[in-house]
Amino acid sequence: MGDLIAVWLVIIVSVAGCVTGIVLIRSGIGLKRRGIRVDAEVVGVREYEDGDGDVHFYPVLRFTPPGGETVRGESYSRINEYVAPDTISVVYDPRHPETFDESPGSGIVGGVVALAFCGPWLGAGLWWLLH
Repeated sequence: MGDLIAVWLVIIVSVAGCVTGIVLIRSGIGLKRRGIRVDAEVVGVREYEDGDGDVHFYPVLRFTPPGGETVRGESYSRINEYVAPDTISVVYDPRHPETFDESPGSGIVGGVVALAFCGPWLGAGLWWLLH
């Protein structure tokens, strides 16, 4: 019984990881395909201390798409070297300007890593369950 529970847990976690990977890849490809590059101004920096005592800095960015309203948001990637009033080039989704990234390919890489890690575990769990 304990083995069966462990296998189901592996399958559930692996499915969640694979779905996350697919979503990251889809959104990264979509942003690369329809994204528009624009310069964003660093207007602040959010400081975050993780559980290990390391301090990370996340730039808060502001940009105005052509013909649109000003967008303000926090960078998803940690870039410790930027401070206000630096400028960062970002790619934003014209349909949803609040969705932006400095490097849209990073989501694709993250998705591939998630699939590469979770896919074999999912396969092993399903193989064990079905045999």
